[in-house]
Amino acid sequence: MSTPITASSAKDSAEAGARRAANSPWLDRLARLGFVAKGLVYALIGILAFQVAMGDTERTDQKGALQAIAEKPGGGFVLWLMVVGFFAYALWRFSEAAFGRRDETDEKKRTVKRIGSAANGLVYLFFGVLTFRTVTSSSTSGSSSADVTAKVLGWPGGQALVVLAGLVVIAIAVALTYRGLRTDFEKHLDTSRMSRTTFAAVRRLGQVGYVARGVVFFLIGCLVVKAAIDHQPGKAQGFDVALRSLAGAPFGQFLLVLAALGLVCFGAYCLAEARYRRL
Repeated sequence: MSTPITASSAKDSAEAGARRAANSPWLDRLARLGFVAKGLVYALIGILAFQVAMGDTERTDQKGALQAIAEKPGGGFVLWLMVVGFFAYALWRFSEAAFGRRDETDEKKRTVKRIGSAANGLVYLFFGVLTFRTVTSSSTSGSSSADVTAKVLGWPGGQALVVLAGLVVIAIAVALTYRGLRTDFEKHLDTSRMSRTTFAAVRRLGQVGYVARGVVFFLIGCLVVKAAIDHQPGKAQGFDVALRSLAGAPFGQFLLVLAALGLVCFGAYCLAEARYRRL
C-alpha cells in the first residue's frame, strides 16, 4: 500500500530537490567561472588605475573594466562568458543563503554567513546585469551612484540612511582588511591540491589583494558619508572616484600605483580561487 503524500512530505521532497540542485557539480563549475569573471574585472580595474597613475583618463570602475574588455578582439565572447559566470556565482551565493554553507556547523555563524551570502549574491547579480548591458550595448543607461544617493537623500530620514550605508561600507572595508592581514581566506581553499610554492604564492596574492580592496572600500565609504553630511550626492561615487582621490593625496601617484597592484593581485587570487576554492 502506497504512503499518502502529505503537504509536509511534499515540502521535504521539494527542499531535498532544491538542495540537490544547489549541490550540483554543474553549479560548482559555473560558480568557478564566476570566480574567473570576478578576477578579470578586478585585475582590469587595477590596470586602469595604473594607467590613471601614469596620466591616462580612463574610468577605473567596473563599467570601465567591462568596456575595456568589449573593445578588445573577441571581447564580446568573453563578456558573454562573464555574464554566465556572474549569474552562476550569484545563484551559488543564493543557494548558500537558502541552505547555509556546507563547511559551517555552528548555527549562529551559519545564519550570519547566510545573510552575507545573500548580500554577495545581490552584488554579483548586479555585476551580471551590468555585464549583460555592456555586451548588448545598453550600458550607457541607468542610474549612477550619485543619482541613487540623491534620490535617497530626498527621502524622509534619507540622510541618516546614506550615512548608515557609508558606515556599512566602511565596516566591510575593515572586515576585508582583517581577512587579508589574518589570511582568514585560507580556510576556503583546498590546500591539499597545492604545492608548497603554489600555496605561498596564492596566500600572498590573497593578503595583498584583500588589504587593497579594504583600502578602496574604506575610501568609498568615507565618500558616501561625506556626501550625506554635506548633502552633496555627487560626492557619493564608487571605485572610479575613490581611486582618483588617492591621486590627489600626498604621494598620490605612488599610493595609486600600490592600490592598482593590490587590485591586480586580488584579481590573480580570484583566478587561483576558481581552481582551488572548496565549494
